[in-house]
This record gives sequence, structure tokens and C-alpha cells, in this order.
Amino acid sequence: MFENEGKWYRGNLHMHTTCSDGRLDPDAAREEYRKAGYDFIAITDHWRVSEDIPSKDGSMLEISGVEYDTGNMVDTKVFHILGIGMDRPAFDKVDHNIPPQEIIDAINANGGIAILAHPSWSIMNPDDISKCNGIAGAEIYNTVSNVQYGNGRRSDSSHYFDIWADNGYLVRPFANDDSHGYGGEQGQSYIMVKAPELTREAILTSIRNGDFYASQGPEFISVRREGDTLAVECRGASRILFLSNDVWEGQRSQDAKNGFARYTFSAVDKYVRIELISEDGKMAWSAPIAK
Repeated sequence: MFENEGKWYRGNLHMHTTCSDGRLDPDAAREEYRKAGYDFIAITDHWRVSEDIPSKDGSMLEISGVEYDTGNMVDTKVFHILGIGMDRPAFDKVDHNIPPQEIIDAINANGGIAILAHPSWSIMNPDDISKCNGIAGAEIYNTVSNVQYGNGRRSDSSHYFDIWADNGYLVRPFANDDSHGYGGEQGQSYIMVKAPELTREAILTSIRNGDFYASQGPEFISVRREGDTLAVECRGASRILFLSNDVWEGQRSQDAKNGFARYTFSAVDKYVRIELISEDGKMAWSAPIAK
């Protein structure tokens, strides 16, 4: 993983402004992430596609984005789907009855990537991933869904990724803030993308290729496979977790203070998913790796 040539760029692909239900106007929202040192963002107001703003002289790149939500929480399941990097809007009007697969197909047909937002907050049935063919991945962590921002304790969706992987769906993880109130949730959860340059095309291509990981601070330096053994090099983590369908595996939790750990697939493992944990509880997440 991450063996392609390029630099690491930090980005947030889920945030709102006064153009939908956010507290800050677009310029103020951008400024929050510019001050925090982000390389790229996407403003994803509900049913309103934002514009691309190229990076100039090292400025922050902005990729077009939108959040399409469907379902009414009573008769139909809730799906929130981010459309990132579309050439044009996928729909002419708001319609909360559009099936999720139709939304995903429309995002892809219009040149974008589709990301399933906050499955835990949405109380998804894990089997509903079968209605999401063609997604680039899903949010493993959604900052604003945490308790201190008034949304209960549904920020962490990592259990979905294990259920999905156990059933053959190797879903790539995104971490996003989903900023609304800008009361501290901004600048907490992001993706690190390895790309040859800071352009819309390069970032989107790297995401499509899986050259990224999700984080809140800890860093993956490399994840190498040597036969059935994974060698992980990292920075800023005190512990490395190797998650799989093998619930009793003794290699599960390892000390990472030297920045390195190894894991050998067990006879039971179908996949392995790596989590980094810092001393202060910040996380980083890899995509699941098939045996």
C-alpha cells in the first residue's frame, strides 16, 4: 500500500455552509480549513454542488462536492451519499425518494466519486451495502456525529467495515468532519492522499486507486506484504491493532512505540484491517486487506 510516487496531502471531503444547514458562509468555512493547514477540501452542501477552485501557488485546492440524502427514517432507510468531483450536478431538483443506487450511478456517470456517509449515524443495516455498488468507500469516522456535538455516540462506524469485510465487501475507509456548527468538530478527521501533485485530477485518481488512508493524527508510513505477513511502519501511534474475522487472534494488539509491527495472517483470517492509536486516543485506519 502507498508505494506509488508522490506527496501526502491532507483533505476533508464533508462539510456544510450557509448554502444548506451550516453555520458559516463558504468563505468563512474555507478559512477554517486553510488556517488548519489543509491541502484540499470539498464543500458538500445538501443537494447543491459546489465549484472547483484550483490550487495556485500552494493554496488550498477545492474539489466540487455535494451531499445527496434519501429516505425518511420511517418508511424508507436513510442514505447520505457524497458526490465528490462531479463535472455537473447529478440531479435537477431535490428528491428524497431516489433509490441510493440511482444516486451512486448518477454521481459516477457525471465524473465523480461516491462516498457513503456516516453509516452508524444513519443506522444502516450492514446488508444495505449491497445497495451501494460503485462507491469509492464509506466514512469510518464522522466527527460531528460524536456526543459533544449533540449527535449521540455514532461517530465511529468501524464495526461496519468488519462486518462488510467478513462478508466479502472490502470497503475503503474515509474520515471526515461533516462540519456544521464549527464549534470544534472542524479539523479533526481527514484523509491522507498520496498523489503526484495537488490537482483535482491527481487527488481523485489517487482516491479511486486506493492511495489514501483515514486519520485523526497518527501516520502510516508504509504497509508492505511479504507472503502472508504484513509489515507496518507508522508514526505518532502507541498501539497498532490488526482487526480480522479471527476474534481470538493473539497478534491483535501490538505496541507501536518503535513505529513498527508485523502481523501474519492466521488460518482463519479472511482479511486484515489496521488501526493506529495514539497516546491521546487519536486514530488512523487502513483499508481492509484480503488474505
